[in-house]
Amino acid sequence: MPRKHEYYTSLKVYKQRQRRYDRQTVTNEVSDNSSDEFCADNEQQHIQINNDDCTAQHLLVNKSDTSNLNYIDDEYDNLTGTNGPNVYPEDSKPLFHQSTTTVKAAIKLLSDFYTNANLDKENVIQLLKTIKSILPQPNLMPTTWKGILKVLGKTCVSRTTFLCSTCYQQCIKTKYGIKKCMNDTCLLYGKKLKSSEIVEIVNLDVRSQIQSIVRRNISVLSHQELFPKSDICYGSRYQEASTQQRNPITIILHSDGAPLIKTSKHSLWPCFASIVELPPPTLEYQMNIIIVALWSSRKKPNVNIFLEESVKELKYSMNNGTSLFINELEFNIILLTQYFVSDLPAKALFCNTINFNGYYACSCCRTKGEWNATYKMILYPYNGNDYTARTHDGYVKAAQEAAKKSSGGREVAVDGIKGLSALLEIFSYPSQIVFDYMHLVCLGHVPTLIKRWCKIINKQNVQDIDDELKQIRLPHNMKVNYLDSVTAVDQWKAKNSRLFVLYVGVPICVSHLPLLYASHFVIYSVVIKLLHARATDDEIDFVNQLIHYYCKTAPLVYDPSIELFSLHAHLHLPTQKQQYIMVHGTKHLAIQIAYWTDIECIVKTTEFEIPSSTAVNEIQLNHTAIDPYRPILMNLIASENQQHNDVIFYKRYKDKFITYHTLLYDEPFNCVSYIISSKSALGVEYGNIILFYKYHNDYFIFVQKYQASKKKMSQFVTIPSEMHQKLDELYTLLTSPPQQQHSKRTKTTNTKSKRQCTSSSKKSTSPNTSISTPSSIFLVDTPQLEYEKDDDSDYENKPPPRKQSNQTTPSSSPISILRTPKPLTGRKILSTNYDNYEDNEQPSQKELVCLLK
Repeated sequence: MPRKHEYYTSLKVYKQRQRRYDRQTVTNEVSDNSSDEFCADNEQQHIQINNDDCTAQHLLVNKSDTSNLNYIDDEYDNLTGTNGPNVYPEDSKPLFHQSTTTVKAAIKLLSDFYTNANLDKENVIQLLKTIKSILPQPNLMPTTWKGILKVLGKTCVSRTTFLCSTCYQQCIKTKYGIKKCMNDTCLLYGKKLKSSEIVEIVNLDVRSQIQSIVRRNISVLSHQELFPKSDICYGSRYQEASTQQRNPITIILHSDGAPLIKTSKHSLWPCFASIVELPPPTLEYQMNIIIVALWSSRKKPNVNIFLEESVKELKYSMNNGTSLFINELEFNIILLTQYFVSDLPAKALFCNTINFNGYYACSCCRTKGEWNATYKMILYPYNGNDYTARTHDGYVKAAQEAAKKSSGGREVAVDGIKGLSALLEIFSYPSQIVFDYMHLVCLGHVPTLIKRWCKIINKQNVQDIDDELKQIRLPHNMKVNYLDSVTAVDQWKAKNSRLFVLYVGVPICVSHLPLLYASHFVIYSVVIKLLHARATDDEIDFVNQLIHYYCKTAPLVYDPSIELFSLHAHLHLPTQKQQYIMVHGTKHLAIQIAYWTDIECIVKTTEFEIPSSTAVNEIQLNHTAIDPYRPILMNLIASENQQHNDVIFYKRYKDKFITYHTLLYDEPFNCVSYIISSKSALGVEYGNIILFYKYHNDYFIFVQKYQASKKKMSQFVTIPSEMHQKLDELYTLLTSPPQQQHSKRTKTTNTKSKRQCTSSSKKSTSPNTSISTPSSIFLVDTPQLEYEKDDDSDYENKPPPRKQSNQTTPSSSPISILRTPKPLTGRKILSTNYDNYEDNEQPSQKELVCLLK
């Protein structure tokens, strides 16, 4: 008989638990059967792998479970922002008589534990009291918050204010902790306020958080090569502002609301900040995010009350500068603001403008919108757009006029503006109030399109799409699983939609959607891909034409109801791209969050160091996994005049924040982290990494190359001819070469910057060293996209997703030698099998219904 709680477990949760259990079981079996490969990951020295019976059994397990074992990260894969445990100075009294641990060291170690374990205050106090009772008596273990801060030599830097939720006046607090409203005009005057009648505002010290973050990351601030060309620091606005100041610290503000407690309908609205000068992925580490202020209430925040103190603090630092003390040195810095980003509802709330479903909702232009009686909503038809640009002065005038017209509690909007916002004292409207790519595209337009497709295609096509999405194999650090059907796209997370629109959506749509809808989506995908990464001015102009074409034809492909404000907002993304990038307990909870932030600023003191480049997971040349490649490898090594006895082989290579895998390493897992691209005299080439090897102090890789297919992606869709070349560049079709040919690529330059590749020359080798498997066609992403930035993980230079297949290498593919690490830092690649098309097949000639030319 099932346990009681199982009756309340949904099918989705049950399947997740079952997959977790199966994954753990398989992991344990492989671990038990292996004495080399998996153990090597957690050892600091590389274990020699021998061709023994145990290894053969391990390979047998891998072959039977190929693509079924989920990849588990280790210390070489995902960096969390710390390089090791914190080291604390022994400068305080012993914890007890004859103790070798000081009070401060003990408190900091315990603080590390309960902040990582997310213990609440009550449990932490109980833990400290328990430890105090166990220790020898007497001892100096503190058991109160004031005692902890006193030991650490710090004071609480957050400030908490309690307001009446009716009149927004500050409450008084009695000695018993009771809060009362003393505003005699308020309905709650003199009454004991319930928690649902209180607004809790916490303002944190931004300067101390910046100092803590800069102190930990001082080693990466001066390394410009760590920034991809698509990063914010290469945008025109940052370049203009930062060059005029010395030691600038530039912040991005972002905010959104989230429910805290369902039973009480309390919501938490945090205002966060990120430091632009930190390179990705350190910029996105949780410990490098600044908490500016917190609003906890059943009501949405009033921005002029919520951010009043924070804006004053930021404004002072912007006008007068401030000092940071790092490693006993004083640095005078100037604080700058880059932009404010949020979803559309929060953007309207914080800018005090009309919501996205009203008139004059656009912050960039003066388009009014039109009421549509058929669909009973305000739409923004393309033909009715008014591209007159808004200005900051125009915003101020309209806000002042709206304030005069608003009387008696009746709110009046002038040109979509309801009043002044404190936020705009430190930001310029609308140039620094940007659209959020994650909400606008990933959680907005993409799900809208998919829901419309599900009404057009039949159930079998829906099932085929679901099956293909579930079989996609991704790089090990792209934690994306399509657990929900496309019919339940509202359950998708942003990363699911992001992967779809940037990578896998085009091949899937071309295969399963009618030609009209597939062609129209291809236009949208090309727009987003070009906007998402580095783009030249010519490409921005091209994107601007494409997005106008897409929005103009959208109501003809679908119906007028698709012309929501969210579609209209896409028209302003190219201009935004030129300036920035695509921007992606139950009581007093805000106080508790603020306290933990203060504690982490005190405790997290380990300085971050840039990871060094190194190879890991050594493998012997006589290992059975190398058998199919050994003759080719030996010939190529000999052709380089290298002695194979001096060569050390590896299965992974870590270059700063990126870890590259080999085909041999990824074989047991359901990930594909071995497909790369590199530049040569012939252009961009793609291939599988077979092995890394070290000769003396240089690292090299064996690459099995793909060959370009005769077919082009533009042959499978009907789009404007001006798009053909760009589409074929973004989605390259690859296949195995028609003849047996093996080439050797030699190094020509020393190690270059992160996004440069070495040139090469080609040299033939014996044709009898070929490797043959069934041929297939692969769809590969383009060399233009160098780096992509997001809410959940680092996608930089990662290999492609690929549809699950038994074949792992193209037939007769040439094996080459490349110098590492820089040829590895190529581009993002997308691959999938395209077995339903033969090279001699003609693309479909179905006519488009209404696409305009």
